[in-house]
Amino acid sequence: MKINASDNDSNKRALFQIRVQRYLNMPLVQRCSELAVLIDESSTTELQHVFPIIIDSLFGITDNIGWGLHNITYKKNPQEYEMLYNFLSPHGPIFSLCYKLLPDCYLKYNFPVSYLPSKIRLMLEEGVIPPFYLDKIRDDQGTRYYIFHFAYHLTNPWLQIQQQENVWVNWETVYVQSAHYYLHHFLPRDNSPVLPIIGPYIKKTTQRKLMQSPESKRLQTPRLLRASILSPGSTNLVVGVPQQQCLPQVWRSETVIQVFLDFWMEYTEDDHMPSQMNMSYSTPIPHRHSIHSGEHIRLVRAFIKTLHEFANSSTGDKSAMDELKRIILPSVQGKIYVFLRKAIHHWPLDSSFRLILEAWLSFIQPWRYIPGVTYTKEGKPEEEERGKIHDPSRWITFVANNLLAYTVIFQQLLPRFMRTDLVAPKNALMLFRVTKVFSQPHLARILSEVESCMDDANLNRNRMQSSQWTSVVRQQIMELEGPTYQYIPMFSTATITQVTFFLSIIKQAHLTATSLIEALEKRKKSQQFLVALWEFFYGEENSSDDISIEERRRVPIFLANAQQQLIDMFQIPLEDIPQISITPDQEYHESILSTSFHHQSQMDSSLDSSRPGVFVPIPDGRQNFRYIEYMGDPELQPVRSNECAFLVRNLYNFCAYINKKYQCEINTLYNKRNFLGSICRQVLIPPTTIVKLPKRTINGFTSGYEELIPPRLSLRRLCSYGFLIFMLASMFMAWITNYGVLWLLCLMFFVWFVYILIRAIFEPWFQTSTNTFRPNTTAFSIN
Repeated sequence: MKINASDNDSNKRALFQIRVQRYLNMPLVQRCSELAVLIDESSTTELQHVFPIIIDSLFGITDNIGWGLHNITYKKNPQEYEMLYNFLSPHGPIFSLCYKLLPDCYLKYNFPVSYLPSKIRLMLEEGVIPPFYLDKIRDDQGTRYYIFHFAYHLTNPWLQIQQQENVWVNWETVYVQSAHYYLHHFLPRDNSPVLPIIGPYIKKTTQRKLMQSPESKRLQTPRLLRASILSPGSTNLVVGVPQQQCLPQVWRSETVIQVFLDFWMEYTEDDHMPSQMNMSYSTPIPHRHSIHSGEHIRLVRAFIKTLHEFANSSTGDKSAMDELKRIILPSVQGKIYVFLRKAIHHWPLDSSFRLILEAWLSFIQPWRYIPGVTYTKEGKPEEEERGKIHDPSRWITFVANNLLAYTVIFQQLLPRFMRTDLVAPKNALMLFRVTKVFSQPHLARILSEVESCMDDANLNRNRMQSSQWTSVVRQQIMELEGPTYQYIPMFSTATITQVTFFLSIIKQAHLTATSLIEALEKRKKSQQFLVALWEFFYGEENSSDDISIEERRRVPIFLANAQQQLIDMFQIPLEDIPQISITPDQEYHESILSTSFHHQSQMDSSLDSSRPGVFVPIPDGRQNFRYIEYMGDPELQPVRSNECAFLVRNLYNFCAYINKKYQCEINTLYNKRNFLGSICRQVLIPPTTIVKLPKRTINGFTSGYEELIPPRLSLRRLCSYGFLIFMLASMFMAWITNYGVLWLLCLMFFVWFVYILIRAIFEPWFQTSTNTFRPNTTAFSIN
């Protein structure tokens, strides 16, 4: 009998794929371990067929779930975090797999075009292929890069919909840390080569005809390195040596920059998104929200900082990597500006705005990111000196090439800050950060010098330099804002008038903040004993949005410094600042004071604990505390600020065991109409109806429903710090009076039992308040 060789290979391939699928169904730690061994021991022939299976499982391409890269953190899942972080590292198994498959230029793995950024998809539909994608687009519309899937994973709308955690604090995930590692590894700042050193990556592609309309030329993303950019006169390049011999040094760095730039810096408004884009693909993709997550913006800022450090580490040795460092910022700065400008325009008026604000401040301060440079001038802290311009001639070119990022966005922020509550500490800090950056030495002079070059009548003595900046700025305006955009100089009369009016708003906010601090401190000194006792057990009193008095005290300092910095920057005389009606905002002042003691309201509401809930701050009004009723199982609420977490968890497990084992007996005793039943009804938690809210799943929302929880034992009342302190104090008193702790416990149990008997006897008079023993959840505070 003859065995067909192709059939034999097919059987081996099928068995190998079954083995991989078995590993993918294992727990995460074991999964990573088994796949690492598999990748190390298997041949390229075996691995080439399972590579897309592993990528699909890792990033959730098929099931829209993935391995949880956006949810796993070191604090919550240390073992899974370490294993997955090492698995994804540039020296780990996943990159080892990529490097094994890389030499075979005929291997093709599909990356759906529908996952590409919208502008790239529009260009492809119009027949325009950006140079970077020229050697990656096939007739079946596929590419072969792991890094494409990694970059898309941050913007995948399916995963954004299913995220359960707060995206504003979810930034220590394994995905974020892996992205930081990639940026550090593939964009070296110490002139070291990218490891491992691999052979030339050469792939022959057929020439495609490109459309070069003015609009498409402005939109398309250029390939960072071209043959004309590599210096032909370099001593390190031999005449006649093809460009492919230089690519092993830079192609990985170039790919990471280009892919992260295209995927992470895309910002398409809702009204500019063609409705038919998602209809032309077999699998519809949900619409991506225009407001990005905090995780996204933090990675954008890290990307910008890394680009600055990478560009500033250039040594001028004329190598391919050094050439990439030299041209990197001019190649990407326009797209970064457009992203920041649109994000700032669409961002809501809340404290999360600081995320995009910090990304913008990082972009316009390249002098902060110079590798290996420290400053100890006059004993000043290193961080303080890093934020200053020490050599204006070095940075004037960057400022001129990014003038709009300074002036246009600054003017865009002025109306926003005018509408912002500057008495809030976070908003005052954001304003101070902006004014501190723009008021530093040399920056205002550089901006003024570059702007003056746009007016032919105000050319300075260096006419050649002025003409250079004139063409540079006009080209910026044409490419980034369009030919109809009317540029308003930052130091023009119109802008100075707007800043002068803004100074009066800052002055009013300063007076309101000062008056508010005085009132809060005065009220705190005159607190009654009951409020002081409450704060002893449940923490210090906060104001309406959980802001401490210490944070409030910093607000006048921030506002005073911001005001002075704006005056110095624009050279505004003090007498020009409007002084009419600059008084503390009494309405705002009284609204804060009226809600600053919301814990007192919680004390009052705790007398009726039949409605478990919590006071939470809301941003929709001045009286911004609302009582939110908790509709779930009271026993499953998070550990409160006044409870011992250890006791809550262990006593809950004990009660859950008792309730499950003796559920029938508990129900029978509770429902008896005799005296024993009355006693049980005083001890046990009565039946409770809870609400199961709808949940989002892959197939849509599940329907909500109500569930009746039977009577049960609960010891959560014993977990409060107040009860524990009372018990310790009582035991101490019993010990010093020689009564003994055991005698004390017996006495307390006897008193409690008599109390229960009395309530059982008079149960008809207490039926309306049987829920009194339900856990007092109104004292739960959000920290």
